[in-house]
Amino acid sequence: MVIKINGDIISNDWKPVYDFFEIESTCPADISGAISALSEGEKLEVKINSGGGDAIAGQEIYTLLRECPDVEIEIQSIAASAASIIAMAGHCSISPVGMIMIHCVSTGAWGNHKALEKEADTLRQWDAALATAYCEKTGKPKDEVIRMMDKETWLTADRALELGFVDEISVPAEAKAAAVGNFRVTPDMMRQYQEAMNAKAEREAEKQKLLNELANYGR
Repeated sequence: MVIKINGDIISNDWKPVYDFFEIESTCPADISGAISALSEGEKLEVKINSGGGDAIAGQEIYTLLRECPDVEIEIQSIAASAASIIAMAGHCSISPVGMIMIHCVSTGAWGNHKALEKEADTLRQWDAALATAYCEKTGKPKDEVIRMMDKETWLTADRALELGFVDEISVPAEAKAAAVGNFRVTPDMMRQYQEAMNAKAEREAEKQKLLNELANYGR
C-alpha cells in the first residue's frame, strides 16, 4: 500500500477544515487508517512531500510509522520541519532533487517574563525530544544535532545521505512542488467553514422536522 504525506501536517481536529477547502494535508488518523488497512505481510510505502506543520501531529505520525512492521519511506520533494521527523521513522530514500530541513520548535507564546521563560525552557526540552529521532537515524550526538536545528539546516539529497539522514538516493524522478511556511487556513476560511457547517445542521434539522410532521400527519 502507498500513502502520501503531502501538504501541511495537522491534527485530526483540523482535517475536516482542510478537506472542506480542498487543501492538501496529512493527519495522524490518515496514517493509522492506512496501517490498519494493511494485509498481513503487506509493506507500507510512504511518499513525503511536505513543508511540515504541527509538531505534535508529526511526533504521533513518526511513532505510528516507527512501530509499523514493514515501512519504506521516500522523500519525493521536501521533508521540512515536522515532516523531516516523520522521514526518520524507517528506511528512507530521497529523490536526487529532494531536500530535508530541520529546525527548532516554534510557538506563538505570549505573557509576562515568567511565562516566556517557562515557555523557552519547554521549547528547549521539546527540541531535545525531537532531536532524538535525528540522532537515532544518523548516529550523531544530540548536541551536534541540536546545533543543526538551531541554525535551521537545509540538506540536499547528497548531503542528507552523507550525514545519515537518509539511507539512499532514489531513482531520479520529477519532484513535486511543496508549500513551505505558515498554515493556509485563515480566520476568514474558518468562519466560512463554521457557517457552512451551521447551515448544514439547520437544513438537517428542518428536514427531520418535516419528516416528523409527515409521520404524524393524519394521526
